Amino acid sequence: MVTDLYSLPLVTQEGEPLDETLEKVVETVQFSIFCFTLPFYIFVTYFMLDALHRGVEELSTPFFRLCITTAFIDIWTLLNNYLGAMFPKWGWGTKVYSFLDGYYAHAYLYFAWSSGICQAMCVSLLATNRVSAILFPQKHSRMWSSTRLRVAIAIQFLPGMLAGLTTFFNETQLYRNTKNGVVPRFKSESFIAVLFMIAGAFLLTVCIYLILAYCYLLYMLRKSSNAIKNSHFHKSRAQLKKKEVKLFFMSSITVAIQISILCLVIVYATSLLNFPLDKFYLFYNAISDLYAGINPYLLWIFSDSLRKHIFIRIGLRRKRKVPSSSIVTVNQ
Repeated sequence: MVTDLYSLPLVTQEGEPLDETLEKVVETVQFSIFCFTLPFYIFVTYFMLDALHRGVEELSTPFFRLCITTAFIDIWTLLNNYLGAMFPKWGWGTKVYSFLDGYYAHAYLYFAWSSGICQAMCVSLLATNRVSAILFPQKHSRMWSSTRLRVAIAIQFLPGMLAGLTTFFNETQLYRNTKNGVVPRFKSESFIAVLFMIAGAFLLTVCIYLILAYCYLLYMLRKSSNAIKNSHFHKSRAQLKKKEVKLFFMSSITVAIQISILCLVIVYATSLLNFPLDKFYLFYNAISDLYAGINPYLLWIFSDSLRKHIFIRIGLRRKRKVPSSSIVTVNQ
């Protein structure tokens, strides 16, 4: 427990100091987006759960079930980023953070590292779901049966939570920055380097898989679109394919952000651009917020079914009633 904030060691500055104007602009924009994104994400997640509870067929698929579990990870990542890093960095609630001391530092660093792996697993599973939906449309429902879906959900959480336990093998230290804020860090620089190497290797593996899967999927989409043009498929089949393509593009955007995070980690870990730690965290936190907060917007833009359900539930659109049909019998 730290009783005096000024007893904490100052953050050591390495390399060129971070431009204060740039830092202020990035963090102001980042926080403004967070203030809107968090309630909007909760709003969208609530209606996804509502659709699942009501048995809305189009929104009860394995893809949307995975989106729901991904939403919980994303929301927790956003909260951990601000409650554990941004607020104490700005000097908000420093007495509370100083009182919690090592408990706060370990909790934040554990969830920061584990949530990153959980997010990568979520993106991989969503991409795998889209690949299987387009490549194996007949076997897709069996491939993602309830039992296998539970395994997929476990894969979203368990690897990250278990890998995050490595953060408890090193001591933590609270530092004081020039704004009289609190910054939690590991004491050992070599331990940080090992963590970055492990994270970089894991992200590289995930990104290689995603790039290969999506390149093959793009080829198959192009092939199947040509088949639709040159055949007399029913209109409903073409519409179904269009929905699958929309969800594919939605997943592709999150993959692009995943690759950008990998590039940032590689740049820092290999010191290609002489990136100081404070500058790395400035850009990493911004991209991490984008990564964790973009899904509700993508779901809103690309999922017509979800938008329709939300509009119906909040009373902005009426549910279309299917007219009842009567059978006329003729007595011979």
